[in-house]
Amino acid sequence: MERKPESKKSLRTFFILLIIWFITIVAVIIGSIVYDHYQASEYSDIAVPYVKKIIPIVSKWEPTAIRKLMVPEVSAEISEDTFAQTMALFSKLGALQSIEEPQFEDVDTGGKTVIGMQTILEYEIDAKYENGDAVITIKLLYRDGVLELYNFNLGSEVLLK
Repeated sequence: MERKPESKKSLRTFFILLIIWFITIVAVIIGSIVYDHYQASEYSDIAVPYVKKIIPIVSKWEPTAIRKLMVPEVSAEISEDTFAQTMALFSKLGALQSIEEPQFEDVDTGGKTVIGMQTILEYEIDAKYENGDAVITIKLLYRDGVLELYNFNLGSEVLLK
């Protein structure tokens, strides 16, 4: 008969530990969401309008116009031929039709870049082009209170054809 109280005690301990584990997991998830929101809101007032402004320029696929937006140190690292070939590939998408609201992905403060330790913001934008949809990943350099295009990439099934 003494085993029943021990069994109840271990079952109670198990459920208490299970509840503590569950609360910990929920707290970590909520904390992560709050932290991500804080990071996004810190830069969104300037970054989102900037992204909306430069996407139509980038989507014209003109290497010279895009290079003017880019961080000079990064632009200098890319050969003219490579850049022109990349823009020719991206031009398969055709003209920009519309973009969705830029979604904050990440901020790397103090990240090591080709120009030293800098703050790099990353946004993802769903875009519609005349020949298909694309996801644009854009990285912005935040330097001295000013944003510059650090780099960008497009993902689309159109580009795989």
